[in-house]
Amino acid sequence: MQGHILVASLFFITLTEGFLINFSKCPIKKHKATKYIKGDPLLVHKDFEDRLKSVEKAAKDCNVHVYVKGSYFQTPDPAQAVPIVDADLAIGHGFRFELRDTNDGLVCNSLCLSRNPSTIFEVKCFLETVVKHGLVWSMSNSNVISDGTYEADKRGYHDLKKDIQTKCQKESFKRQLQRALRGENEDDQDSEGDSQDNTDDTTDKKKK
Repeated sequence: MQGHILVASLFFITLTEGFLINFSKCPIKKHKATKYIKGDPLLVHKDFEDRLKSVEKAAKDCNVHVYVKGSYFQTPDPAQAVPIVDADLAIGHGFRFELRDTNDGLVCNSLCLSRNPSTIFEVKCFLETVVKHGLVWSMSNSNVISDGTYEADKRGYHDLKKDIQTKCQKESFKRQLQRALRGENEDDQDSEGDSQDNTDDTTDKKKK
């Protein structure tokens, strides 16, 4: 009798431990780089990963490469609020990007995407195609592609983010957001520098 009780107890403990391990498993995955999606490590929620097929197809059809400039990141505190522009990134349902040509030459960076990207045929083609496939891109958050999870359920977002961040807080993910922000600042500074150089050249010519 005691033997049966012991076996039953061990079975229950094993079952419980297995349930807890599966229940607390981090849902964020590292997407393997492909010919059409490159750049920074792409960390996304397992439920979002299938949506990347649409991104790859759009890139292929529009003759561009998608360069990842930031994706999922860990917050110091799982309950910590994040800026709205980063809401989908913080749950692995979106990523920052820029577009390059098939030779990896820059086609449209964050500054370009925030202005009038539709003037570039390949960029217009890509953005319209990903939106047509159900993904979200907008001028208000122009260097992010997501599935719109935050906008779809703002009330439930906080609990969802806290749950994902808690499950993944022990994972050794890099802070992709910081890298992306540094890259954007460098792009802006380069653009400002180019503008200033052009102004100086014009002034010198007038003096002559």
